[in-house]
Formats: sequence, C-alpha cells, structure tokens
Amino acid sequence: MDKEKLKGLREEEYIEIILDLTKRIAEMEAQMKTNSRNSSKAPSSDGYNKSIPKVPNNKSSGKNPGGQKGHKGHGLKIEREPDEIIEHKADRCHKCGADISSINCRCADTRTVIDFDVKVRIIVHRQMETVCPVCNTVNVGEMPREAARSVCYGAGVQGFSVLLSNYTCVSTNKIQKIYSDVFGIKLSQGSIVNFNKAFAKNAEPILEEIKAEVGKARVINSDETGINNKGKLWWIHTASTPKYTYMTAHPNRGEEGINDNGVLLGYTGIVVHDCLQSYFKYRDCIHALCNAHLLRELEWVCDFTTQTWASKMIELLLKMKTVKEKYINAEKSEISYYYSKKFVEDYAGIIEVAKSEVPYNSGKGGQHKSYNLLQRFIRRQEEITLFVRNFDVPFDNNQAERDIRNVKNKQKVAGAFRSDEGVKGFAKVSSIVGTALKHGMSVFDTLKKIVCGDVLSFTT
Repeated sequence: MDKEKLKGLREEEYIEIILDLTKRIAEMEAQMKTNSRNSSKAPSSDGYNKSIPKVPNNKSSGKNPGGQKGHKGHGLKIEREPDEIIEHKADRCHKCGADISSINCRCADTRTVIDFDVKVRIIVHRQMETVCPVCNTVNVGEMPREAARSVCYGAGVQGFSVLLSNYTCVSTNKIQKIYSDVFGIKLSQGSIVNFNKAFAKNAEPILEEIKAEVGKARVINSDETGINNKGKLWWIHTASTPKYTYMTAHPNRGEEGINDNGVLLGYTGIVVHDCLQSYFKYRDCIHALCNAHLLRELEWVCDFTTQTWASKMIELLLKMKTVKEKYINAEKSEISYYYSKKFVEDYAGIIEVAKSEVPYNSGKGGQHKSYNLLQRFIRRQEEITLFVRNFDVPFDNNQAERDIRNVKNKQKVAGAFRSDEGVKGFAKVSSIVGTALKHGMSVFDTLKKIVCGDVLSFTT
C-alpha cells in the first residue's frame, strides 16, 4: 500500500492495520525465540548460545556438580591376570651410593598399566586337495568366506571399517588415515564403500528377523528424521522396542515411507509417535502420543502468551506421570478409580479454561499456534492420556528418539550421502548396531560375524 492510499484511510482502517502488524510482529518475534525447549526443534539448532534447559518441577539439589565429598571412587578394574610383570629395583643406595643390586627386596607399591599393541596378521589360506585311494576322486578343502579372492581384507578389517563409518560416524577420509596410522594398512575409499555394500547384503536375513520381532511387540516406538542424500531430503524411519531397532531410508516422510519400513502394515498393537498425521492412517493399531513433545509446545504457549491453560496442562501431565510411577513402584498394574476419575475431570476443566482463553481467527492468515495445539488436546485426548491408563505405554517417545539420534551425528560428519544405496545401507547397519547394543553384545564382534556370513540370531 502506497502513501497516497494510506492518506485516504479511515481511523478504523488505520487501527485494523496497526493491530494486524502488531500481531504479525509478535508472531515473528516468538518464532525467532523458538528453541528445543519450547518446540520440536532439535537441540543442535539452538546454536552455541544455549540457555540452561528449564525442566518443569525440577528443583535444584543445591549440590555442586560431580562427585560429592566423602564419595568413594571406583577406579579402573582389572578384569584378568596381567600379561607381564616388571619389577623396578634400585641398584645403588640413594643416600650413600652403596651397591644394593644383590640385596633382597620387597614390593613397596604396585601400579597397573592397561595398554594395547596393534598387530596386523597376514593369513595365507591354502586350498589342499586329496586324491581318494579307492575311487581316485580329487577332493579339495573349502575356503572360508572371507578369503573370496587371491588377496583380500579379512573380517576384522571389514567389520571395523563398517563400525567406524556407521556407528562412530567417521568420514571415509579419516577412516583411511586411521588404518594407515594405526594399522599400517593402505585402504582405498572404494574399499570402504564396498565393505558397507557387502555388509548390507549379508545382513538381510538378520534384518528380517529384527523386523519380525519388532512387529510382535505389544508397544512400538516410531519416529523419523531427515537426512541429506545427493542434495535431496530423505527420511530415516525407525520402528523400535527396548530390545530391537529396525530402520529404513526413504525419500518420503509420510505414508509411503512408513509403508516402506513395513512394520506398521497390519500391526495391531500400540504405536507411540509424535503425532505425524500419516501415522493415523494405520487403523489396525492403537495410537499413543509423545508427551515430551506436547510439554515443549505447552512451554511455548507459556513463554509467548498470557494464557494460563498451558501451565495447568503441564502440571496435570506431570502429575499423571508421577502417579503412574508411584503405582508401578508399588507393583500395581493400574491407577486407582479415584485418580482415573480425577484426571478425566481435571483434563476437561483445563480444556474449558483453554476454550475461553485461546483466540479464534475468523479472518485470513490461519489460526494461532496455541489454537492448533488446543485442538490437538481436544481431538487426541485418548492418545495423549493412554500412558496413564495402560502401564505398557511410555510417557514419551524417547526410545525411538534415542535410536534415531545417531543419524544426526552422521549428517554432521558426512554432510550428505552420495547414493540411494549408501543411505539405505546406513539404515541397515544402524539397525544391526542398535539391536546388538540393546542385547549387550559386542558391536565389533557382531559386525565381524555378519561379514563372515555366520548364522547370527538375536532371539537365541
């Protein structure tokens, strides 16, 4: 609108424009102040000027960080007998210089050093043949799977490369340097890529087992996170339990990507997620929402509006969580009728307060963020409060978020994947690594066994 048009406006029109601009400025300021504490943004997006997270109902103990005075340290533990014992004896007296090398001595102090030596082994496999003395048939011995060519890398070299690339998220260039500096092995980047490809192929049988086990669980935690693949946004989908992790990669975040993961197709249990609308298309299962996400969005309402319903809802959700934990610790399977009735009444009361406080925008520009959040609390009450009615259901979706967290580490290091095969392979290796960790198994030994083609099962 130009200057001449502004001159011709009535006073009411000026007021309407000012109010609209004021609203827009307030929304922009609130958006700029959005962080991981009051929204679904990742903590990494907060930058270096991170404020100390404000946790509701979390009171300071007043103690200094770290071990307290009088705390007994544990120190390093020696798991086995030492490989070598070295005695350090003085040959001459420190005071008079007399020769004491042949004098009997006793142990005054013992100190143990834990260290390692890296030793690369070169193993030659010879395929021997024997002629049967009865029928003259030539019989040859069977070569191990890792000896696929005349000269090749063994399971340890391949497995450790896969571990560095996918678990610790080391870049290909640095993996080369590690192998050169530590092991004296000149490993090409092409070999590192091929190790990942071969591993992903060998892992198919165990991945099918993991997928099947997740699908049998009474409760599944599902989540998705974006990752750069050839300059395009792809999504890592996870379906996990406390014992199993199943991850896949797909260019679609919604139904198509979830179907590609496959776990929720025909699933009839309970799935916990972050309220992505695509999940609600799976009608055979029961849905439960992550309350940690809801608490952060409620914090936003507390920070940037004068509405009181949000703080009341935070208090109620945390009260539900506390009561549930109290009953679990008492080895109860459900809360009492008193609390069940009280929580329903309190929830309804807060919704009534919210309806009187949250403005409805009848014009253009969409609804306020607090209005959309309120509608979610109204429509999804059953899914939000399921955790307090069913003790199998967690309060939040932290299980899936922990399982998928390493994706962001990979993103920071690698920047982007260069092929569809590469990002899909990363999801497959992450499934194996996550499941091995949950079973208390050595990740390195697990990866080596799969490289060797050994029959591996997490269910036995």
